[in-house]
Amino acid sequence: MSEPTKTKNGLLENAFRGSFWNTRITSANVGKKELWLGYVAGPFGAMLLQSIVNSYFNQYLTDVLGFTSSMGLWIGTFMVLFPLFSKILDAITNVLMAKVLDNTTCRQGKLRPWLILSLPIMVVSLMMLFWIPFSNPVVMAIWIIVAYNLFYSVGYTMWYMSYELTAALSTRNFQQRKNNSMAGQITKNIGTGIISILFPTILTAISGMVGNTRDGYLVCMAVMCCIAVPLTFVQYFFTRERITEERRNQYGVTGQPQGQTLVKEASFVEQFKACIRDKYWIMLILMILIYQVLNAMRSVAQVYYSGWVVNGNAYGEYASIQAKFTMISMAPMGPGLLLLLPLFKKFGRTKVIVVGSVFAAVGAFAAFLSVGQTGAIYGGTAIYSIGAMALIYSMLTFVGDAIDHVEYSRGVRVEGLTAAVVGFAEMFSKGIGQALFNLGLVVTKYVQPEVVGSFINNDGDQILLYADQTQAATNWINFSYQGANMLTGVLFFILFAFFFKIERDMPTVQRSLEEKKRKECEAQGIEYIPQSVLEKQERALQAQEAEENRIKELKEKCAKKGLDFEAENQKVLAKRAAKEAKKAAKKAKKVK
Repeated sequence: MSEPTKTKNGLLENAFRGSFWNTRITSANVGKKELWLGYVAGPFGAMLLQSIVNSYFNQYLTDVLGFTSSMGLWIGTFMVLFPLFSKILDAITNVLMAKVLDNTTCRQGKLRPWLILSLPIMVVSLMMLFWIPFSNPVVMAIWIIVAYNLFYSVGYTMWYMSYELTAALSTRNFQQRKNNSMAGQITKNIGTGIISILFPTILTAISGMVGNTRDGYLVCMAVMCCIAVPLTFVQYFFTRERITEERRNQYGVTGQPQGQTLVKEASFVEQFKACIRDKYWIMLILMILIYQVLNAMRSVAQVYYSGWVVNGNAYGEYASIQAKFTMISMAPMGPGLLLLLPLFKKFGRTKVIVVGSVFAAVGAFAAFLSVGQTGAIYGGTAIYSIGAMALIYSMLTFVGDAIDHVEYSRGVRVEGLTAAVVGFAEMFSKGIGQALFNLGLVVTKYVQPEVVGSFINNDGDQILLYADQTQAATNWINFSYQGANMLTGVLFFILFAFFFKIERDMPTVQRSLEEKKRKECEAQGIEYIPQSVLEKQERALQAQEAEENRIKELKEKCAKKGLDFEAENQKVLAKRAAKEAKKAAKKAKKVK
């Protein structure tokens, strides 16, 4: 057997070498600990920060700092062009970060180290966004541009591009990989929902304590950072890049002694040529781009929608309205998620997405027609949420499939370019969505909310009354939220019903790639054990150990209580046999 050799040096080669930095995941299978800590709890930290910036920073600019066209024509232009050009810069840094990932040869993987390295940049830049020590609008605008791009184009890009590929490189088992990716989407969307429910209330309370909304935002951001930092460390320690290890023959994953063979990655030009010849890869990128533009408009519009549309002009109560609106409209997503995984397993992702898209479009259309009719808006948005779940939770599960399909059809592994392009699509689309929304506010003459009075509600709280916005502005806010939801449903119905059929082809793709890897290893004199075989071996070993422990514990129990071990053991075996027989009968019935 040949010794593994190092074929090239790379970034972070000598970093994170201490055993302290090793992943805490040692199993060949993706277990519950990895799924829940690495893909659900851990990523919530950075997503928490991004979600607040994405959903509330625009409102902070227009309603707290007064950055609307009423302050001057150049401010209106700034609010349109600033997010757009910032995302162009973000797109450039996405490409650079993809190259960085491809050239990272750290023993902890090509992705995981960057999760940790992104933290100080995100924390510092986030605090800068909500602490602007100037009053001159021009100087404020410059500070905003620097802080915003430091957060998104540098810190968050480092974290997100690494996170985005973690599921794709976690395992070749596409079922486990799909579960990892879906877990990440659950965190992303439920986490956003939690922020929508809790953050306005927390902000209102803290703002009341410190005396004003501007300082309230700053204190809230400090608290959020204290939550995000430890969660990101959890994400780092409880994820593992099995495919990276396999390609490097690292950590004994393919039966090799500890060490690594660093495989030369295809150049970006080679990856690009392979990707543009794969129809599924192209469709996936277009899908992500269009969805993210619509989602960005919806996310930015939600605060405004809660204040000006759900109950009509009720901006003085937008925090409580948004919390209630989010809770009611997203309530079906909890029990719905429990049904979603079995539905995916039985019918596949594609069929469930097609049916869900119909519900999404119909629900959003009903809510769109119901301005000021609170019950109809809640109901329509809840129906949208039910329908959109399949799409939202599974869309990025197709990234790993698309990467594998390109490798299958073109013989080139394209993680680097895919990370760059998907990152570009997601980040640039946010700029497009925010710019479109702000352009609509400028055209429809939205102004900084003006207090015109107040009243005492039934709870004894003073509620401020605000002057109406123009009808055109209210209509635009409604379209930016519910219209975007409606277009999302229509788009994904068309794509998945008629064009995007990659799920059907994945079993063939996986078998072909395993055979290819086996032949490559044989040519190098390396024993190759496929991921699927490793998983079966591990499950068999775990089952054997569990049975040995059961017998040991039963013997101890029988000795302690004076029971006949053989008789008690026979009861357990008989019960197990009956259960297996019932399962086999059920399976046979399905076949018939």
